[in-house]
Amino acid sequence: MLSPKAELQKAAAKLGDVSTRKLLLDWPAWARTAQLPPDGEWTTWLLLGGRGSGKTRAGAEWVKQLAQSGVSPIALVGETMTEAMAVMVKGESGLLAVHARAERPTLKGTVLTWPNGSEAHLMSASDPDRFRGPQWAAAWCDELGCGAVDKGANQPNIFGDEKSAESGRPFFSSGAPDPLIQRQFLRAQQRFWRDPANNPAGMVDVGRIYLWTWDARPYPAFPALDEIWADGVNHRTGHWLTGRLGGASSQELLAAVAAEHGVALTAEPALPFVAGYLLGDASTGREAIEPVLEVSGLRLRSHVDGLHSGRPLRGEAVRIEPDALVRAEGPVLSRRRGDSAEAPGRLALSYLDRERDYLTGTVTAMRSGEGPLSGQSVALVLDGAGARVAAETLLGAAAAERETLTLTLAPDQLALEPGDLVQIAGLAEGPFEISEIRDGLARQVTARTLPQPVPVTTVAEQRAPASQAAQARALPLVLAAQLPGLGADPLATRLVIGAFARPWPGAITVADEVTGAPVAQLPRAAVLGELVASLPAAAGGLWDDANTLEIRLHGGHLASASDAAVLAGANQLAVQSQAGTWEIIGFAQAELLGAGHFRLHRLLRGQAGTAGTMGDTPAGTPAMLLDGRVGRVELERQWLGQERLLRCYAGAGDLTGTELDVAVTSAPALPLPPAELTAERDSATGAIVLHWRPRHRLDANGGQGFAPSPDHLPEAYRITIRAGTAVRRVVETGAAQWSYPLADQLSDWGGPAAQFQFSVCQLSAVLGEGHKAEGVFGG
Repeated sequence: MLSPKAELQKAAAKLGDVSTRKLLLDWPAWARTAQLPPDGEWTTWLLLGGRGSGKTRAGAEWVKQLAQSGVSPIALVGETMTEAMAVMVKGESGLLAVHARAERPTLKGTVLTWPNGSEAHLMSASDPDRFRGPQWAAAWCDELGCGAVDKGANQPNIFGDEKSAESGRPFFSSGAPDPLIQRQFLRAQQRFWRDPANNPAGMVDVGRIYLWTWDARPYPAFPALDEIWADGVNHRTGHWLTGRLGGASSQELLAAVAAEHGVALTAEPALPFVAGYLLGDASTGREAIEPVLEVSGLRLRSHVDGLHSGRPLRGEAVRIEPDALVRAEGPVLSRRRGDSAEAPGRLALSYLDRERDYLTGTVTAMRSGEGPLSGQSVALVLDGAGARVAAETLLGAAAAERETLTLTLAPDQLALEPGDLVQIAGLAEGPFEISEIRDGLARQVTARTLPQPVPVTTVAEQRAPASQAAQARALPLVLAAQLPGLGADPLATRLVIGAFARPWPGAITVADEVTGAPVAQLPRAAVLGELVASLPAAAGGLWDDANTLEIRLHGGHLASASDAAVLAGANQLAVQSQAGTWEIIGFAQAELLGAGHFRLHRLLRGQAGTAGTMGDTPAGTPAMLLDGRVGRVELERQWLGQERLLRCYAGAGDLTGTELDVAVTSAPALPLPPAELTAERDSATGAIVLHWRPRHRLDANGGQGFAPSPDHLPEAYRITIRAGTAVRRVVETGAAQWSYPLADQLSDWGGPAAQFQFSVCQLSAVLGEGHKAEGVFGG
């Protein structure tokens, strides 16, 4: 009987090239149910899916089906014309790729034409006028989304992912995080489509405008736990709305604070993106908004329409001629320039760090040249990128304030207000921003130089830790298996530790209870499980094809491997016997029976020096896969025979930990049982000669070939002769054989021994008897 794969290959070979290509283009045969149009009469088909879920392929196949059935014209609506062409038409899953060559439509300009005359027109969402009217028979539209990255609106569909071949940056982007551009993009889209002038009734249902993407993984566990979710590093500049909808731009925050004080204020959006604001004391509205104005570089101005916060418009400076200046009590025009050595060269900004559970964070901005260090603190909740933008803005403002201009104007110059820009004719420097006006017989105006805008690029950021907020305590299952050592010291053993928890709490630290010293670090969940059926003992160092091992895993997966790979150490499973010792079993074939349920075939028993600890293993016995997810601790010989108490801390938030009691026994260090026991009678003397081959941990798998030097010196063996459970004789020898003389047989049995059981074990000068090998003499 052929395997399903072989049957598929055989069937494909009969089809031929033409039929095979036809089968590959048969979309209903390959598509998931969710990728096929719904049955019945409907006006809108919404397909929600993550990156790589097949949305583009499903849309292209749907348009192909409509066009081939004569539905025309069809609108292909993308975020921009470039995106519509690159994704919907020419993409890997676009319209050209899903057609056979003879059925493929031709592209001329922005129009696709099928052989039957059906047409599809490409259009941009930024040109909605083309979409108006009832002339379209069908339309394929994409969802809205924009990365939280510098200049993300230039190419909203570009997604930064270093692990993907499609990773990239939008046009002219520095790659720095910018959640404000994402907010502005979505705000502009919603505002545009909710305007009846742009969206007549019946054209676009604003209730069906979907945004990419809200993630079901809880924030801030995602993206902080990148040992669980590898795409967490992409969140900083990605399209996710999770973790950002609660933040506010300066525009929203200033308006909200002003409204609390009963004042209407309009504001321009500006970085940094603020996740929170702590107002500890009662204050005036001006005092409350001042920190936000400072970190964003905005200025507060009063107009006839009310208060407005924005950046100075450099192109709208008022030109003041020298004859407009008047003489009063003060000077007509004066300039004060501070000492450049006093201008700060570095500024350390303290803030509430959103990515580290609102603990105090500090960033430092530096400029070229020398200058003292200045410190400033704000009660704003920022992320790392936003804090750097704020620090650079504050440093630029502090450096610019060292030059001040004072001038006196006639009292009729009422049009000028604080926040306006002025340019003095004949002065090369400027423009200057009015910061203060004092009215009297004349208007005394104080102005200051403007800080030069400095582009801030923050790409590489320190990894944010997992949240330490109150959460359910994780109690992981931790297994510790004492196994033989891998070094030259025969008395050294090793402790292999694995842990599993769902959800995974983060790296688990195993420490010594007495000293507090770290013993092992477990960054990932190990593959742990329990035996479903009992497993009988078998010969060590040999392939066991008679038995199978059935196991149910708590999590993870097992896979088959070649015999050579298993012999080289792959697919090794540590299984605890009924006596509490551990046997390492290799497996070549893994058969999946159900969710987490496997049957393992072609077993290689007693590996890595565990042949002496083999025994019957009942159902329910714990097992652990020995791979890179387990921790290994080398145990020196002085640990043998001791009880070691360990403490396991589940993640950075676990301050108490759980106890793990480990009994370090001598079993993994004892001499291995001898192999190939034989007993033959010497017909000439009547003596029974016992032979065996010693096994040593330097040849731990007990393979064929010569035996290396003994681990335990001097070489000595103990032989026990039994009749059932009754011991008849115990002797010791220094060689791998022993002769049972006829005289001793007469003394033990009253005549020549006809049948008996015997055991042989190697002796250790430190540990005593090693593991025994059993033999039978049958006459």
